[in-house]
Amino acid sequence: MNGSSTLLISLKFIIIWILQIVVLKQIQFLPIGPYHYEAFVYPLFILLLPFGMHLNRVMLLAFFSGLLIDASYNTLGVHAISAVVLAYWRPSILELVLPRGMDENLTPSLARLKFWPFLRYVAFSLLLYLPFYYSMAFFSHVFLLSIVVKSLLSFIVSVFFTLILAGILNGLD
Repeated sequence: MNGSSTLLISLKFIIIWILQIVVLKQIQFLPIGPYHYEAFVYPLFILLLPFGMHLNRVMLLAFFSGLLIDASYNTLGVHAISAVVLAYWRPSILELVLPRGMDENLTPSLARLKFWPFLRYVAFSLLLYLPFYYSMAFFSHVFLLSIVVKSLLSFIVSVFFTLILAGILNGLD
């Protein structure tokens, strides 16, 4: 990884972090019954890392990005552990949804992968990330219905905002 790709990854993280903290954290989505939900776009940072980046490096970047989100949300490592789990499963998700033979130096992007493969990549990733996140946040099987409902509601708004942000970040590749 060269200096320009490091700078590009850093710039993407800053843009994603600002959108997550300054915009999406402040939005109160209309609750459905007793269920409040949130939109999370910061997992996109992990998803946009180059295909060939070593797993340890991806997990380390995920951990630190999760810690920064935790500091902003005043949570105690819930985002960090959820981001690391997503980073760990990222290679398996990539194998499931992306065409074989992709150049390892490329980064996944909406423009490069086209809409439907990228949507599958984001959807599978968020379907892994959100239930794990809410399970860690509630940390009890008693709240299983809340975990499922909040995960599904958050999934819908998160995919929507993630696709919009991915389209905006296409210009950086």
